[in-house]
Amino acid sequence: MDRPHNQKRIVTLHQMLFEMARGNFNNRIPLSPYDDELETLVVLVNMVAEEMKESIFHAGYVNPHTTYRFINQATFVLDSSFSITSFNSGITTVLGFSEMDLLHQPLEKFISPESVEKLNFVKESLQGNLSFQPIVPLHFLTREGLYVSVDCSISALFHSAEIILSFVSPLPQDVYSSIGQEKENDEDKQPGSRKIDALLIQKLYDYILAHLEEPLPSLKALSRLFGTNEYKLKDGFRHFFKTSIYQFYNEERLKRAHLMIQQTDIPLKNISLMNGFSNYPNFSKSFKRRYGYAPNAIQRNNSSFTLEE
Repeated sequence: MDRPHNQKRIVTLHQMLFEMARGNFNNRIPLSPYDDELETLVVLVNMVAEEMKESIFHAGYVNPHTTYRFINQATFVLDSSFSITSFNSGITTVLGFSEMDLLHQPLEKFISPESVEKLNFVKESLQGNLSFQPIVPLHFLTREGLYVSVDCSISALFHSAEIILSFVSPLPQDVYSSIGQEKENDEDKQPGSRKIDALLIQKLYDYILAHLEEPLPSLKALSRLFGTNEYKLKDGFRHFFKTSIYQFYNEERLKRAHLMIQQTDIPLKNISLMNGFSNYPNFSKSFKRRYGYAPNAIQRNNSSFTLEE
């Protein structure tokens, strides 16, 4: 276990378990060529994450770690034969059909043949059973002839013959990429008062929180990653969060490290690596500068690990 490659695998396992504890079940640990007990543990942790993701997501859980910040709520109102009697604007946004195309048409017209079979089963099950509220994966056909695969919630209404079918999907790229792209007047273009591309900064914010365990790329590399210039990225982030990109990154990883020290028995050296620090002394110095005391001064929960500075 003391070999370098095993230590790295243990750090990865700790990181995975911590993410699962935070509600993030989307990570997977890459398998290694080693055939040992540690590799067996990796396989088991991956399996647990997959099972948790399937069981929780199908129950309607929204995962903040992968959920699109710009999402679309789409709802159909159907009669007892599953013909469309009404719908919200989210339906036209996703499928691209007009009101005249959809209204009073059978829902089967806009889904794949295999989805029709699933829908027929739901029809039969809903008869006389108002408590039946399944989550059904359906493939909708768009105006352009493409399929949109979504998990749909289907339920009957009390004291009504109507059926509600709804789902959540990310907004199409051409829709959310235009958010915040209004024309700027001369006053807006002045530094500090111009309109900022909120979507761009939101993506940067999400990226930082999802990569706290890695060194922060340079501003130049980040601007290439998000397809913009350095000034717009730096100025936009400060506009929204009143701090610099690096200060935000450093603050968030130290906050996460502090929580991990308090709530876990993970060795301090591993915690420093899991939060993007190249070595423990650098981590300890930054931590002490932020909180006024060293990491090993924190009372840990049943911790059996110690690390001398």
